[in-house]
Amino acid sequence: MTRTIVTLSGIVHGVGFRYTALRIAARYAVAGTVRNVRGGERVEIDVEGEAGVVAAFVADLLANPPPAARIDRVERSSAEPRGLRSFSEAPTA
Repeated sequence: MTRTIVTLSGIVHGVGFRYTALRIAARYAVAGTVRNVRGGERVEIDVEGEAGVVAAFVADLLANPPPAARIDRVERSSAEPRGLRSFSEAPTA
């Protein structure tokens, strides 16, 4: 199991990014959360699962953002898996 936290900056609020992340996550065996981050146009995707599946999920999400979105910056970090069993929307941070 691996856990990756991906923060996307750009035009990512109000364009359906969280919904898109939820839809794409349903295609993969991943768990975690997606949420908007206050203080700027950022979305945080905190995802865990098998390393190859997490990588495929992130690649799919970056390749298929909502049509009105624009990703200007991608930041990634690793963390200890939390043992989550599903992927959901979290409250804005």
